[in-house]
Amino acid sequence: MPIDIKKFYRNVSIILACLIINNYILISLSFFGTLVKINLIIFFLLTIYFYIKHFKTNLPLKVYFLLILVIWLGTSVTGWDARSLYLFHAKRIFFDNSIYLMVDNYAQFSHNDYPLLVQSLTASFALLVGYWHEIFPKTAYAFMYLPPLIFLSTYLNYKKYIIFLSLIIFFLGNHIFNIGADGVLAAYFITSAYCFFIIFFKDENERRLNLITLLFCIILSLIKNEGLVLLVLIFFSTLTIKIFEKNLVNTSKKISFYLISFVPIIAWKIYCYSNGVSNTDFSFSLLNENFIGRAIQIESYELFLNYFILSNEKSLIAISVFFTSLYLNFNKKLFYFTIIFSACLDYLK
Repeated sequence: MPIDIKKFYRNVSIILACLIINNYILISLSFFGTLVKINLIIFFLLTIYFYIKHFKTNLPLKVYFLLILVIWLGTSVTGWDARSLYLFHAKRIFFDNSIYLMVDNYAQFSHNDYPLLVQSLTASFALLVGYWHEIFPKTAYAFMYLPPLIFLSTYLNYKKYIIFLSLIIFFLGNHIFNIGADGVLAAYFITSAYCFFIIFFKDENERRLNLITLLFCIILSLIKNEGLVLLVLIFFSTLTIKIFEKNLVNTSKKISFYLISFVPIIAWKIYCYSNGVSNTDFSFSLLNENFIGRAIQIESYELFLNYFILSNEKSLIAISVFFTSLYLNFNKKLFYFTIIFSACLDYLK
């Protein structure tokens, strides 16, 4: 891909990510009206411009996204999480014109402490058409995939990118279409982790890269509660390797900039907890049981390995792809980086 097209795609990724965050900021400031509509129209116009300019470049993503969009528009919402959590919150934001009424803690089962970035975008889609329904607004989740996938296309050649998109669709499966935030979360986690790797271990220091990394980290933390945990793991993995490399001083100066990404989610959590809204699935007793209790039970490891290896064909394919890639192009730092946060993720589960 020519350098000028790479710059164009990175600029598109940055602006789209900025518009997603700006939508959340506008609603957070109670500007749920004309400004939100203008912000969303700019978002759509930029998406169309991305399609038109350099039309034949990145054609796989453009075709895949259109197909996914058609499927989104042609399917109904049936999942429990989709209807009772994500769309429910978006519907409340649309009718209440605010994200702050969540602290009334109505319907506690819907996790009222969840960050509301994607739900805010969904409500904005409904605002644009003027009324609430469950078809067009839910496509907000499909559009959330565009910034990271456009950005990653600038680092992969044509063949590798087709393979990458195919693997994304294969491994995410129904997560792409069921309005659950897990697919979006995975896309931003992969991209944020990759950005950290090329910044801290390949020493790329370009302005666009620094900015898009910060934006992706902010979005990652605001998708759902697990996003904050994943963001912490990215920082932890980076710092762990740098400590062993005895290069923590230079790293701490560089990483301090990305600590800004924690501010929005921390502000939201403080607001929730100060109003008595907490996570119904979390308590210190559960923390003790999950982290300490499971760690000393052999049955936990047997159950995990049984599911991971014997009952999940996607895991076996993922392992095969991982070791094949490792054999063809071994990178010690990337290997350590991947293993650390993968091990931490498995332990948290």
